[in-house]
Amino acid sequence: MADSPKSRRSFLKTTSAVVAAASTTVVSADDKKAQSVDTSKILNYNPKMNYRPLGKTGFMISEMALGGHGGKAVEDRVKVLEKAVELGLNYVDNNIDSECDLYGQAMAKTKSAGRDKWFIGFASWPQKITSEYENELTPEGMMQKIEDRLKSYHTDTLDMWRPVGATWGEGQKSIATMLMVTHKTLDMVVEVFEKAKKQGKVRHLGVSAHNPKVFRRVLNEYPQFSVIIFPYLFLTKPFGGDSLLDLAKEKNVGVIGLKPFGAGTTFGLRPQEIKGRVDNRAASLVKQMLSEKRLSAIIPGVNIPEQLEVNIQGVYNKDKPVTPKDEAAFRECKENYYAHITPEYRWLHGWEHA
Repeated sequence: MADSPKSRRSFLKTTSAVVAAASTTVVSADDKKAQSVDTSKILNYNPKMNYRPLGKTGFMISEMALGGHGGKAVEDRVKVLEKAVELGLNYVDNNIDSECDLYGQAMAKTKSAGRDKWFIGFASWPQKITSEYENELTPEGMMQKIEDRLKSYHTDTLDMWRPVGATWGEGQKSIATMLMVTHKTLDMVVEVFEKAKKQGKVRHLGVSAHNPKVFRRVLNEYPQFSVIIFPYLFLTKPFGGDSLLDLAKEKNVGVIGLKPFGAGTTFGLRPQEIKGRVDNRAASLVKQMLSEKRLSAIIPGVNIPEQLEVNIQGVYNKDKPVTPKDEAAFRECKENYYAHITPEYRWLHGWEHA
């Protein structure tokens, strides 16, 4: 990359102007006044489900989406996928390579919830794009990860590549470096994406991270990105995410909220304890999260179909008045969340100064 960082970023902005100009405003399917929504174009449409635009992708996704951490048995994932399709979900997003492999195997095995039912987002695990790891990154390595995920899902094209920022693991030394993403790396990501898109391997570009400053850099300087993904839950408005949501809306970029149950901490559990447990308070949390109209969707962790059936009640009831039961559930879960937050999630305090 012989160009200077400044000239390269100017080039990226100039050549990508078409991307921003070509984006169109899509009306959410849950807007009862919108008569122009063609539901036949919504993937896996179910009239009970609500769908929202995923930024400038032009795609309408279900308000509740499916993620990873669902066990290691293909049969278990098949059951969850089939229940999700039955309920009208149409977006799945995975981070870890083994989860992508598992979902791909399950989609190949099921008769009703195959690849054709899903908008698929994926990361490049175990690659991380934060400054602590940027010297290990190469365009060739990034492209290889895209190729690997195509093999995972037994497909020629995937819908969204979203390189991942900070996730916790061995070898991480400094919060300052493990949370930030530099222009050098973002330039590389955009170059790889443009090449992969031209080759028909991916359609859209997103990014997931734990630092609001990363998203502001992406939103203000890189119009190639169509989606941002970050942990939502109780941090959005009080911790600076409110202005971030406004900026994403201004740029017509979709927002996906991760970990609305705080990896089980909202229920007073450690992440490894949630497994097959069902907590009815989940419906109230989903209802509360989806009251935020600037979100495109949320991705609660799901291990079994029964958890999915509870979560979906929050979607169905999101426009109904908040009940005393909802208020009690939200209060209890918020207290649990702050009481059980583990040391590895101390990065959340960074949002206080976003």
